[in-house]
Amino acid sequence: MRMHESGSRRPPPIHSLNRSMTPTLNGRYFAGEHEISEQQAASRWFRYAQEHDIDVARAISLWEDAATVQGERSREAVAAAGIRIVAPEC
Repeated sequence: MRMHESGSRRPPPIHSLNRSMTPTLNGRYFAGEHEISEQQAASRWFRYAQEHDIDVARAISLWEDAATVQGERSREAVAAAGIRIVAPEC
């Protein structure tokens, strides 16, 4: 965490999260019927999460879980932002 100018510790804003915090999914991302990059999908998800008052830690957890073969429930949550994730086959 970084120090705020007031001296208190607080988490960084969602838009400044390091991409290395989320695993790369070797799957595919779609907005509607159009395939989009992982970066575009992540940006859309975290913007949606922020606009819908989803806690940052929860948004990260959902995104990371959606990037797993077992993350069907998290992919359903991410779908609320208009993002469909097709998981890789293992």
